[in-house]
Amino acid sequence: MAKLKLELENENEETVVYTKEKVKGRAVRKAFQTMKKIEEADYEEQLDTLIDYVVDVFDNPGVTEDSILDGVESEELMSTLSNVITDVVGVDPEDADNAQAKK
Repeated sequence: MAKLKLELENENEETVVYTKEKVKGRAVRKAFQTMKKIEEADYEEQLDTLIDYVVDVFDNPGVTEDSILDGVESEELMSTLSNVITDVVGVDPEDADNAQAKK
């Protein structure tokens, strides 16, 4: 079972941890759709697509486009967002033998 965790810094520079204990199958399907869309997009579209996915999957008023953009350090942004997708689908992108990671 996927358990998601997202750490965002708030306006007071405090870390707020958001978790999602249960993730439905629809999130997996949307993750694959998101990954496909990312392959065909420029960098800005990739970022926006990932943010939209994370906001959707967490479905929490504290997880918004603004809270993500303002709450994650620049060097961690893409990996933080990508980790949500890989956690949902249960795929290790570093695993070269994994057929799902290659698609």
